[in-house]
Amino acid sequence: MNLLTYNHSIASLFILSGRLYQKNIIPILILTSVIIAPAFLLGFAGFSEVESIVFFLSVRVLEAAVTLGIIGTAFGSYFPSLGILRVFRSIILLGTIHVAILQYLLFITGVMGLTLPFPLNIVVIAFWLGGLLLTSMSQPVFIVEGTRGIRALIRSIQLARGDLSRVFFVVVISTILQFIVFAVFFTLFMPDFNLDVEHTQNSSLPILMSEILNDPQVHLAIRWSQYLASLLFYPFASLVTCFLYFDLARRQQSLNVDKLAQFSNQMFGTPLSANEEAEMGENEEIIEPSKVEVIDPETSDTNKDK
Repeated sequence: MNLLTYNHSIASLFILSGRLYQKNIIPILILTSVIIAPAFLLGFAGFSEVESIVFFLSVRVLEAAVTLGIIGTAFGSYFPSLGILRVFRSIILLGTIHVAILQYLLFITGVMGLTLPFPLNIVVIAFWLGGLLLTSMSQPVFIVEGTRGIRALIRSIQLARGDLSRVFFVVVISTILQFIVFAVFFTLFMPDFNLDVEHTQNSSLPILMSEILNDPQVHLAIRWSQYLASLLFYPFASLVTCFLYFDLARRQQSLNVDKLAQFSNQMFGTPLSANEEAEMGENEEIIEPSKVEVIDPETSDTNKDK
C-alpha cells in the first residue's frame, strides 16, 4: 500500500495513522521529545508565559516533522527521525516556524474574541473555529508544496474547501480524542482536595473553581497531563492531519509523487521510484566502441601451429 496515494475513508485515515505510529513508535517518540523539549525546559525554569507560546509553536513544527517522516517512510524502510532533525538544521525549520507563528496569531485572535460583548463574540468565535479547521493542513502544505507564509494557510483553505465535510469530521474526531487523552492523564495526576463542606456550601461556584485552579498542585497536574498528551497523542494526531492532506491533494490531482521521491532522496537518501530511475537510465549516454576487432578462431589456430 502506497502511503501517499492510498484512497482513504475517514476511518482508514485513523487506522493507517495508528499502524504507522505503532510500527515506528520509538523514533517518533524520540523526535517528539526533541521538538517539545524547549517548551518543557522553559516551563521548568518558570517562564510560563513564554512556555505556552513555544509549546504551541512546537506542536505545529511537529506536524511538519511528521510530514517529512511520512515522505521518508513512503520511499524508505523506516521513519527517519535523525534525518528529520538534520533537515531541521536548514532553512526549512525557519519556514515551519513562520507558518506556526501565523497559526498562533490566528489562535490568539479567537481567544481575544472571547472578551467581546454578545453576540459579537459568538460571530468571532465561529470564524475562529472555522479558520482553525481550514488551516489545519498548513504545515504539510509548506513541506510538500514549498508554499511559504500566509500562502500556506490559503492553500490549506483551498484544499479543505474541496471536501469540507471530510476535513470537519477528521478534525473534530481528532480533537475529541485529544481531550479524552488529556482528561485521562489529568485524572491520574489530579491531587486530592480536602474542601470544607460548610465553606463550600456558603461559597459561590466561581470562587471555589478559582481556588482550585490557583492551586499549585493543579497547575502541576495540568502541565504533566499536557506534556504526556503531547508526547503520546500529538504525533498520532499529526499523522492523521498529514494523511488527510495527502488524501485531499491526491483527490484534487495536485500531488506529484515523482517530485516527492526526488525530495526524499535528497533529504534522506531513499531510493528513487521506478519511473525516476527509468528516466535517469534513458538520459544516460550510451558509449559504443568505434572499432571492434573480430578474432577468427581458425586463423588463431593456424598461428599457434606456426
